Order: sequence, then structure tokens, then C-alpha cells
Amino acid sequence: MIDQRPFSKSEKQLLFGGLVLLIFSFFYQLGIYPLYLEEPRRGIIALEMIFQDNFWVPTQTGDLYFRKPPVYNWVLIASYKLFGQYSEFATRFFSVLSHLILSLLTFAFVKRYLGQFRAALVSISLLVSADILVYFSTIGEIDLFYALITTTAMFAVFHFGEQRKYWQLFLIVYALTAIGFLTKGLTSLPFTAITLLVYFIQKKEFKTLLRLPHISGILVFSGLVGGYFFMYSQYQDVSGWWSTLLSESADKATKGGFLKFLNHLVAFPLETIKNILPAGLLLPVLFKKGTIAKLKSNPLVWYSVLVFSFNFLIYWFSIEAKSRYIYPLLPFLIIPIIYIATNAKEIRWAKVYKVAITVFLILFSLIAPIGFFVDGLENVDNLYVYVVVLLIIAAILWYMFLAKGVRPYIIMICLMVAVKFTFSSIVPQTRQKETGAAEDKTLGLEIAEITKGQPLHRLGDVRMSLTIVYYIEREREEPLYQSQTLKEGYYICYSDDLPKDRPYSILREFAYWGEPIYFISLD
Repeated sequence: MIDQRPFSKSEKQLLFGGLVLLIFSFFYQLGIYPLYLEEPRRGIIALEMIFQDNFWVPTQTGDLYFRKPPVYNWVLIASYKLFGQYSEFATRFFSVLSHLILSLLTFAFVKRYLGQFRAALVSISLLVSADILVYFSTIGEIDLFYALITTTAMFAVFHFGEQRKYWQLFLIVYALTAIGFLTKGLTSLPFTAITLLVYFIQKKEFKTLLRLPHISGILVFSGLVGGYFFMYSQYQDVSGWWSTLLSESADKATKGGFLKFLNHLVAFPLETIKNILPAGLLLPVLFKKGTIAKLKSNPLVWYSVLVFSFNFLIYWFSIEAKSRYIYPLLPFLIIPIIYIATNAKEIRWAKVYKVAITVFLILFSLIAPIGFFVDGLENVDNLYVYVVVLLIIAAILWYMFLAKGVRPYIIMICLMVAVKFTFSSIVPQTRQKETGAAEDKTLGLEIAEITKGQPLHRLGDVRMSLTIVYYIEREREEPLYQSQTLKEGYYICYSDDLPKDRPYSILREFAYWGEPIYFISLD
């Protein structure tokens, strides 16, 4: 399928050029479009920690926030300090950097046990995984940072376990588990528990889990997590954390009903395969006769199979599970796929993939010039430059494929790089100019400018776009607190809460989920 001869000079040149272009594409225009989806929530909480000079108590518009512990907010604060501004780029930087670091760490880890050739294929396949490439590497969310922490812990279990360095194993794994817990909550516990059980049971060393190093690791976890909540208790009651974290986990597992459960059983594995493209194209190699014996022949590969399978089951049977929840498991799916693909010798499958790559190259070569004529792209600056670059990339790939004999899978990886470059060239500009988030940013900046130096509150229980809130708070450098009474200054409220006994002026009217909202000043 993928022959094991070392990379040729042409392949090395192509991979190096592709890697340079890919890293550029990850960061190109990353900060030109407004925060949207869950991004502004992360930004708001980090900003309010800074503005209130309290790094222990997460708040959202001044209200206590319990759904996610604060580690990722600390990461955002560090990014804001690093770049010296509360910018969109700073909000997204560490998310993208986490993915790059995890891919590099995966290379170093796999190289030790499977050699440089397979390590390169595994790490680059992870780096260009479709779902991350065109979606989650474009937003400042928790999941890629969380994957870095959690996957590193899983690597550490095998790495130190094979060397029988159990003190290092348990202390490092439980320290990382504590960081994961303080990043995303209870989900870190089953990841660690299942991974430890998988490793020590298949090694027939279950008693190791009953010994002092493991107990010490648990104490490290308890100390780090307990230390945070002790500090939190100096400011607020901690009881809200437990009820929120437990109820969130239960809802994700059971919410939705039987039909939704059946749909999830079918859709979730298919979505997982789609998310790891192009490695997903190689998945059929796992269904050949004798594959299990080959997987068992290498300790890391078999460990990867077991870690992925038993952890995946938790999310396969959890109705509300999303694909991003299993990002920490993706390396452990890609490792066995690449291992078997580089051991397969069937000429028939190799020909199939060669034909498939030819089709992909033809489609890519035809789609690039079409960019000149697609409706909706007329507002993209320098579109013709991007199209020319894509045509040059297409020509290089054709030459490398036909004249230099570069292997089809490497061509496919480079096509994914071209997809990322296309996405980073066009989509950020459309998000900057044409989305609802762009309108919300404009409104938030206008409100902040109008109210600068004056009191501004949310009146009553008004709910609004967090993008608007983020830009108001960023510019005013203070939380947008709630108020139940009218005093002076400016307010944002529902129509039912408009003042009835004192004069006011409506400065802006907008809506959230169809509900009219008013920005007013008291006369």
C-alpha cells in the first residue's frame, strides 16, 4: 500500500515545502475575523479575570461560571500578555500552537518505537486531519489544547511503562490529568482510568496499580485539583462546581432519546473516519486477513489499538458526544492505520489509491481557476493571486507525481495542505466582512465607544450575543455587569424592562434569537 523505502529527495523537498506552507497557512489571517461560537465566551472569562484581578474565580459578565475550570483561561491570559493586546489572533494562537506541538510530540514518540519513516507519516497525517485542518484550527477553543495535555499523558503511560519507570509514569500522568481536569472537567478521569487499565491489564501487571507509585500519583492529582478549589473557596462557595460538572457529564451521555442514540451509533464512527482524512482513506487495510496478528506484533501499535477502542466506546455510546471530544484519541487511530498500510503489499489496493489520487489532482486543478467565477468571492482581496498560487501548487504536484514518482499518499497530504492554504486565504475574509459575527463586532465597538467612561449595565436577565459582549468588555476594560435597578448611565435590556417611570432614549435596537433588545440611555 505505502512501500517502506526511505523518502526520496523529491519527497523530502515536497514534504518540507508543504510543511512550511502549512504552518504559514495555520496562522495566515488568523486574527482578521471576529470571535464567534464559543470563542467570545473563553475570551470574556479571561478578560474578566484580568479586569477583576482574580485568577481563581471564572465569571461571565460578572456572574459565576462553573461549566469549565480555569486553566485554558489562564492560557488565554498568557497569550494576551505575550502579544500585549486582547486581540483575535492572541485568542486563537495557543489553540493552533497546541496542535502543532502535539504533532511534533507524536513524531518524537512514534519515531522511538516505529522508526522515522512511519513517525513522519503518522505526525503529518495528524497535522492535516480534515476536521482540525479546516475548522478547529481556526478558532480559539479548548479542544486542541486539551488534546495536547491528554494525549501526552497517554504517551507517558506507554513510554515510562515500557521502561518500568513507574514513579515517573504515575506522577507525570496524574499531574497532566489534573491539568486536563482543570481545563475541561470530569472527562479527564475516564481517559486516564481506561488508559491505565488497558496498559497494565494487557501487560498482566494489574498489581502495579495497587502500589505506592500509583497512590502517589493520585495524591498529586488530588493536591493539584484540591489546591485550586481551596483557593477558589477563599472567594466563593465551591458547591456550584460539582453539581454543574456532574450534570453536564450525565446530559451528554443520556440526552436525546432512543432514535437519536441509534443515529449516533451509525454516524459517530463515520464522522470519525471523515475527520482523520487523508488517513481515513487507508482504513480498509485494517480489514484484511491477518491484520490482528500484525497489530499485536508491535507493542506500541497494539497499545494504540486498545487505548483507542476502549476510550472510543465511551463516546460512541454517549448521545451528545461530539467529534472534538475524541481529539486526544486521534493519534492512536492513525498509528495502527499507518503501521498496517506500510506493511501491506497488495498491488491491487496500491493501484486503487493511485487512481484515486489522480482523480483528486484533476478535481483540484479544475477547481482552482473556477475561483474567479464563484459568486460570493468577489469581495475577497487578491483572489487572483491565490488562484495563481493554487495553479502553481497543482503543477508542482502533477510533476512530482508523474515525473518524480512521489508516492500517492504524500501527494494526498500535500493536497490537504493546499486545501488549508485555500481556506486560510478566502474564508477569514468572508468571516471578516459578511457574517453575523462581523455585525455583532461592529455593534459591540459602537456601544463601547458611546459609553466610554460612563456606567453601562445589562438590565434584568437580558441575554445577548457573546460576541457583542466580548467587544464591549474588551474596549471598556471592565465586565458588563447585570443590574436589577435603574440608576444612571446606559443599559441593555428587553422590551419588557424598558423604563416606565423615567425618560430614556433608544440608541440601538437589535435582536438575539428573535428577541428584540434595546440599548438605551437615561435622559
